[in-house]
Order: sequence, then structure tokens, then C-alpha cells
Amino acid sequence: MGYYIGSRALPMDRPWTADNGTQYPANWLRLSSSDERAALGITWGDVVKQHDQKFYWGYDADGNLIPKTYTDLQANWVAQTKQTANAMLIPSDWRVIKAKETSKTMNAGWKTWRQTIRTECATKVTAIEDCAKIGDVSPHADLARVQALAEYVTGSDYPAWTADPDNAAE
Repeated sequence: MGYYIGSRALPMDRPWTADNGTQYPANWLRLSSSDERAALGITWGDVVKQHDQKFYWGYDADGNLIPKTYTDLQANWVAQTKQTANAMLIPSDWRVIKAKETSKTMNAGWKTWRQTIRTECATKVTAIEDCAKIGDVSPHADLARVQALAEYVTGSDYPAWTADPDNAAE
């Protein structure tokens, strides 16, 4: 429960600014009367539940998360992962072309790094696709799969990529 102006929550014991630019001190909500709050359109209500809009549409009437379609999310995250790997490799493509054109071998560090990025991409795609194995055919199977996907892509493993040889930590 808390105070709101429209859908915007007002923090207790913290200064805040109204939409019209008027600033209020930290103790204003505690010291104001219900008439003063009503005059500004401040209401008392439940705290709005937050959800990750990348994965969920919101909450149903019973307060349960409504997942987006898992197959759509899976396709999106696989495509995004491949795009990220591609964007990382593009700046070093000239090294491959130069090695071919000059009949020389590419620097071993760069060659290894490029393969590492392709391997990391494949590993991430496999982890995303493995989320499809979670759950069963029940109506809530998408929820379990979406939750698993959300945990993976917001966790520490998904955004971790090996730095290129010029930027590798020593």
C-alpha cells in the first residue's frame, strides 16, 4: 500500500516534485491532511507489481504473471545472440580478408578469438533452446519456459563474451 498520483508512486519520507513542478518536502505526505492530498489527486492504494516487459505482458486478475509466447521469445533471443556475435566479429573481418589476399596466415590470437566467439554464440543459443525442455504441455508450460529464459538471459553467463586480443585483460 502507498500513495499515488495517477500510476506514479510517491515515496514516503522523501522529497518529491508534482507534475506542475511544485516541490514537496520529505515529511509532507505524513503531515498533510486527506483533503490536502485529495486536492492534488493523491490516492492511497496497493503497490503496483512490476514485471519485466521483455518477457511478460503483465498480471492477470488473480495476480499471476502473463508470459509472452515462448516460441517468439526464443526466436528473438536466438536472433539477438547471433547478431551480437556477428557485430563483434565484423571489425576483425578485414584480418581474414588480408590473410587470404596476401597468402599469409592470420594472427593466431585473432583466429582463436574469432572461433571462441562463434563457440560462445553456439553455447548461448543452445542454452536458450534448452529452455524449451522445461515444463510440460500444461497451460502454464510457457510460464516455466519464459521464466527459465528470463533467468538465463538476465543472469551473468549470457552477457559474458570473451574480449578481443587487443582488449583482453592481462
